[in-house]
Amino acid sequence: AQCRTALRAHLHFGAMKAVFAALFAATVVVDAAAVSLRKETPDETKLDMEYREKDSFGNTALAPACSKVECGEYSCPAPFELKTDGTCCGYCWAPDHVVAADRHRVVEYNATGFVVEQCDDAPSTCKGPGANVVRCFKPSCREGETASCGGGRCCPLCQAR
Repeated sequence: AQCRTALRAHLHFGAMKAVFAALFAATVVVDAAAVSLRKETPDETKLDMEYREKDSFGNTALAPACSKVECGEYSCPAPFELKTDGTCCGYCWAPDHVVAADRHRVVEYNATGFVVEQCDDAPSTCKGPGANVVRCFKPSCREGETASCGGGRCCPLCQAR
């Protein structure tokens, strides 16, 4: 009798396992079907159509890079001329022999005479290293003010007397 009871319990447990496995599988199938049946919103469909790489015939559906660029009206003053080589809207251009390029050169140290020494109590960070030295210029103080140091500054600052 005890063997029969154990056998029934074992069979009952096995049947319950099979039922739970079937329910789990059915749930997975229903969830997968629900995901595949989800419809895109009209906005999603429009975005897909706008940014797709190829149409249904395999032709490119991508618009040229400048197709949506709207260029304003502009003109190039003489001696410049309009160039459109590979750009959306073009640009004004003139050769270097017609309009010289700016060949700005750095002036010699203190060529203007407005460079002043750093404050005596300036922090070490003002002193460098190398080309990173802080350069101080003579402040242009208003009437009643004088250039003075202090407060851990690198350079003199205008302060009321």
